[in-house]
Amino acid sequence: QVVLGPSPFFTILRRTRLTGGARILARHAPTPRRAAALLILAALALEPSSSLAMPAAIPNNEVARQCPSISADHAQVIKSFGSAWAAANGLTVLRPTGLEVAPISLRPMPFPRASFTRVYAVMEDFNALVHRVSLDHEFLNEHLEPVARSDDFQKRLLHIYNTCRTEGFRQPICLGIHRSDYMLHDEGDGSPLQEKQVEINTIASSFAALSQRVTALHKFLIGRAGMGSLDAANCPDNTPVAGISSALAEASGLYCAREHAGAEGKRARGGKVAVLFVVQPDEQNVFDQRHVEFQLWEAHGLPVVRATLAEVDARASVEEGTQQLILDGFEISVVYFRAGYAPTDYFGDAEWSARMTMERSAAVKCPSTAYQCVGAKKIQQVLGAPGMLEKFADGEAVQRMRQSFAGLYPLGDGSKEASDAKAKAIQHPKKFVLKPQREGGGNNFYEDEMVKILQTASEAELSAYILMDIIQAPAAPGLFMRKDEVIETLATTEIGTYGACIADGETVVRSSVVGHLLRSKVADSHETGVAAGYGVLDSVILYD
Repeated sequence: QVVLGPSPFFTILRRTRLTGGARILARHAPTPRRAAALLILAALALEPSSSLAMPAAIPNNEVARQCPSISADHAQVIKSFGSAWAAANGLTVLRPTGLEVAPISLRPMPFPRASFTRVYAVMEDFNALVHRVSLDHEFLNEHLEPVARSDDFQKRLLHIYNTCRTEGFRQPICLGIHRSDYMLHDEGDGSPLQEKQVEINTIASSFAALSQRVTALHKFLIGRAGMGSLDAANCPDNTPVAGISSALAEASGLYCAREHAGAEGKRARGGKVAVLFVVQPDEQNVFDQRHVEFQLWEAHGLPVVRATLAEVDARASVEEGTQQLILDGFEISVVYFRAGYAPTDYFGDAEWSARMTMERSAAVKCPSTAYQCVGAKKIQQVLGAPGMLEKFADGEAVQRMRQSFAGLYPLGDGSKEASDAKAKAIQHPKKFVLKPQREGGGNNFYEDEMVKILQTASEAELSAYILMDIIQAPAAPGLFMRKDEVIETLATTEIGTYGACIADGETVVRSSVVGHLLRSKVADSHETGVAAGYGVLDSVILYD
């Protein structure tokens, strides 16, 4: 394991011995160039791990049949190249112990080309859907107020949204960086696999930059180390960093044009306008964010200010009259939330005060509280009900979106549908998952835990949850690397597509699909969150 310590000199803490060259660099590496060389040498010097274990049986499904067999010896070759490439190209996370290669797959996961095409095609439909639902004040309150009665987090978000709406939203420009996640569903009857939506994320949609690098890593490994019949030409291009940064820059330009009569280029280049990244204290996924930050400067001349919610509360101000948000001497044109999606991000009143301050300001919010409310699981469930999508979309868009929906069911609203769904979940717990209104991974309840909640919670408490059909994902061989250990295991995978949406009032001025993410996990694990410790970053290799 390669760890960078907090001192000016980097230290290597390893369970295996280093080459002489790496030992020398360990003692004399105060510069970034030498630090990079250190990481590469250390990665190449890694000794074979004893944790490689072949799955007992390989399933006979279409995804598994696309996976070439890789010997233990060749897996170590792939690992040595992969570790070095990842370290040299910023495919890293920051742990309490230091810098570490992110949890990754060393081989791309086969994915049906038809499904890949569909999840890209439907993303713009979901961009438009999020915006249209966000404009429907009565709809949001009708379906989220019952949730808010027993969910304090949702209650406080809804309060900020309703307060700012009553006062009059200062900034009509909205920016959404969304990610819609899917798993392949296998009916088990020989019919084609179908992609089913797990959720849509409207805040802090992460891992775009690291996913871009995993795609590049896999193309490199296929060419350099070889992986049987896999052809890098079937790994689709994936450049979400450029798409996300260009959306942030475009939103900043629209802000400046509205606030400063078209002087956006001069002000941005002069360093007076900045994008605010709202981040978590001791952020571990910092490099995923930094890659976007650096692209914003290099391609668009826009600086970034990073601050936690508490730091915003302590240091930011809103100018009287203009309501412009000022932080560290910069006028903030866009607030990009990479935190604020979970109750654990709000330690007290200071964080909630900061959220209200930013929402009231003239800055463009990514997302606004309206967009974040649309991302609630309850809204996802309601939109899946018959006739609901038709209120916000029409024709082929409705058909494309509805085709991706899994079964979604209400709880605690007194309806027969809710009562029947609860009874079925108790009787057949392996067929359902219980979801609260939370983001970030590790929040769902399965089997015995789910049944216990369904049997003991009051109807009011259950209204804060939804039930969803379990998606039966096909398992296939996966080759993972986490904390310097190589693990070959049966895995399932989840794909997400990133969408960028900019709207001015009711009008959508930009909607695009900017890239994708693939996460894989051990097949018998329910969760896929990488930051939460359940999965690894992966990429797709398409097959027909």
